[in-house]
Amino acid sequence: MGKRAVEIYVVLILFFTGILCRLYLLTMTNDALASAAHGQSGYLLEVDHTRGIIYDCHLKPLVGTEKQVVAAVQPVPEAYAALTDFFRKNGWEIELDLEADKPFLLPLQQDAVYSKGIETFEISPRYGKNQLAPHIIGYLDPEKENGTAGIELAYNDLLKQYDGDLRLRYTLDAAGQMMQAVQPEIIQDNYRSKGGVALTIDANMQRVVQDAMQGVEKGAAVVMNVNTGDIKASVSMPAYDPNDLAASLKDPDSPFVNRAFSQYNVGSTFKLVTAAAALEAGYGRFVPYTCEGYIDVEGQVFYCHWRNGHGELDLERAIAVSCNPYFIQMGLDVGGERIVSLARQIGFTRAAQFTDELRSQSGTLPSETELKNPAAVANLAFGQGSLTATPIQIAQMLSTVANGGYAVTPRLVEGFTDDGQSMYEHTIAYAPVQVISKSTSDILRAALVNNVENGSGKNAKPIYSTAGGKTASAQTGIYETPGDEDSEIVHAWFAGYFPADVPKYAIAVLVEGGESGGDIAAPIFQKIADGIYLSEL
Repeated sequence: MGKRAVEIYVVLILFFTGILCRLYLLTMTNDALASAAHGQSGYLLEVDHTRGIIYDCHLKPLVGTEKQVVAAVQPVPEAYAALTDFFRKNGWEIELDLEADKPFLLPLQQDAVYSKGIETFEISPRYGKNQLAPHIIGYLDPEKENGTAGIELAYNDLLKQYDGDLRLRYTLDAAGQMMQAVQPEIIQDNYRSKGGVALTIDANMQRVVQDAMQGVEKGAAVVMNVNTGDIKASVSMPAYDPNDLAASLKDPDSPFVNRAFSQYNVGSTFKLVTAAAALEAGYGRFVPYTCEGYIDVEGQVFYCHWRNGHGELDLERAIAVSCNPYFIQMGLDVGGERIVSLARQIGFTRAAQFTDELRSQSGTLPSETELKNPAAVANLAFGQGSLTATPIQIAQMLSTVANGGYAVTPRLVEGFTDDGQSMYEHTIAYAPVQVISKSTSDILRAALVNNVENGSGKNAKPIYSTAGGKTASAQTGIYETPGDEDSEIVHAWFAGYFPADVPKYAIAVLVEGGESGGDIAAPIFQKIADGIYLSEL
């Protein structure tokens, strides 16, 4: 009986030992199969990467607007032969890596190549060759992952929420070799999501202004809605190339500087603030003044640009001929404090804060101590001395004159969208604040329209519309040749609005070193006004 039990026990042990061995073999086989399957899991090729879109005020994309064809190429003879033939027919040179062992991307411009081993895709590069509003849009870091300037930086976290990828998965065998018989799998992960941020910029107006500013070596132009302060276009010249930042870094004209946001000497455009302050203080528009070609302010002589003198004139004619002594006397009569106070209410010395990272310079006004000197008041009255302002602030000044006397707050960001069709949130728009009376606004508007029709601003007169505006040739105190007064750098300005009867847009044009506002900046205003008019038909 005991012997029988031992035999049964031995048989059971052998049986279970066999089962354990079989399980071990199965496990080893499964591991080998899993390893082989892992070897065949594939190779991922990233074809395109997208992020949130930056739109204009009509939800028209400002980025990703151009198309490019790229080829995903498998390193096989048929693909190489097709590519070689394609490039030879187009007269292009190309060097293919014949030693490549993994699929790779190859830009093809606009044409596709059809062959075994080649998959073509139409993608949209983030920035175009003639990118709209590059100084506003900004640019990405070298890895194309994060924004490092402009709206790209200011709303980086929001734009990254809409990141997406287009990839190809190629099947590899256990040895890591591509399985050519298996078509690559197209993988789209949130690719071309429509979410993003919308600006107040109007793409059509932006293009009009960029075209009008072509040929300007250094300068800026701003278009602003006179009733809201919304910036509809903003151009700084020269522009940088967001697709080739290294080349722009070497440019001595500093293309990365946003001149629309930078402060400059503004010259005679500021005479509008002097006139508004005087009119608000009860100064008569028809009070006569005789210009003798100069004015003596406690021993310091200020000359008129017309050395023979303009003779007797009133406010309207003084604006039309841009008579310096007239406005100097007006400024002395009304006082520097009143002029500075009104300037601050309009927006001078207040930086335009669009986001935490995106803001303009603040500009400068003379201090209370400076204004105790009558010569400083004289300089301020016709826009010289320590006064500086940005093109945005000059557009604010024209908006105040044009809209009935209301100071506006500049705005650049309209809101946010998830689908590119509607906005789920709008940014805060500040209500305009009345800082001058409508009667003062009306008097200045009449004078500015007369200036464009009959005065120094005649070159700004639109072909298809009407306008009012003011020229300026702003002295800088900077000389190309030290000691040579004839070599002083003089900025050319024209600041105006249109249409004359029912103003919609204020436009500030600056040309660094342009000398004459009437000859250089005014014609650019005319091109912009006509271009916007036609774009809105």
